[in-house]
Amino acid sequence: MSQAATSEMQNLSSAPPQRSSSGPLISGNANDFRSLLNVDSFQFKHNLVGHPLFQPDRLAKMSERVLSAGRERSYVLCKVAESVPNIGKQWTNFTTTERVAEAIKHIRESGTWIMIAGAQVDPDYQILLDTLVDELQDLCGIPLRNQMTWLDCTLFIGSPNSVTHFHLDTETNFLFQVHGSKEAHLFDQKDRSIVSDQDLEAYYWDRSNALTFREEFERKAKVIDFKQGTGIHIPVNAPHWVKNLDDYSVTFSVLLYLKAIDRRSWIYQVNHTLRGLGLNPTPPGVSATKDFFKSRLVEAFSPRSPQTKDELLRTGIKRLTKPLRAVAKLKRMVTREA
Repeated sequence: MSQAATSEMQNLSSAPPQRSSSGPLISGNANDFRSLLNVDSFQFKHNLVGHPLFQPDRLAKMSERVLSAGRERSYVLCKVAESVPNIGKQWTNFTTTERVAEAIKHIRESGTWIMIAGAQVDPDYQILLDTLVDELQDLCGIPLRNQMTWLDCTLFIGSPNSVTHFHLDTETNFLFQVHGSKEAHLFDQKDRSIVSDQDLEAYYWDRSNALTFREEFERKAKVIDFKQGTGIHIPVNAPHWVKNLDDYSVTFSVLLYLKAIDRRSWIYQVNHTLRGLGLNPTPPGVSATKDFFKSRLVEAFSPRSPQTKDELLRTGIKRLTKPLRAVAKLKRMVTREA
């Protein structure tokens, strides 16, 4: 990073921002937040349009700060924008991040799709994130902060007509559309014709197992006109894809891991292991007793202070199944030698 850029970053961090006292940033039907959290998607309104943190120049500075932080939970992904869903996998075909700041400054013309994870490494965005979580906690009517095991904010910045490909998330997701408009295609996470229990088992075991988009899914899509100034709650594991319309798009995402959702993910991991042994495991939610023992077993092997989301979700099952995987590896070696 240049000396001027370094000086600019130091100046940025030397004057911590103050929380706004002009009223709440989120408005919506509290009944939706309380009854539909991780049950179904719903829309709400927010007051982030025009906020200085979401202007292209400020976003570019934040991207440089994230890149310079060098932390696993804060990173930048950049790719040439695509206009058709699932023309390639969502998490592949990334390009260099050397010129990402310039791509953001000229996002209307640069033809790029950018994801900035862990933006709260910049203290301005941390304060905004804390404010939004406090408001979400009040709207949901539950002690979210006591139930959270992970908290992140992510920004999606895309040129006109670019897409975020078909995928699902392991987080509870609140999306805030800050600039531009999108067409959001949302699918029911309970529809096993779109995402099966085996899909979820494989996904929670190894995130590289991406879902495949099929055209016939669109018959079941809930298509939402996602305008700036509106937000969407997307439940955990609800597949979705999104297309920017004729202006560049800035979307701010508040992502939560919650204790109950962590335990369900561990159940899927145990079921993936059991299925690999030739068994037909019981899906989560069918037997409370089985769910309890499966989740607590993985939890016992999980780190107490995970440093990344992958550690939180997957270290326990990897430790638990290490002997099984060692035996399987030995069998493969013996088979090759035979």
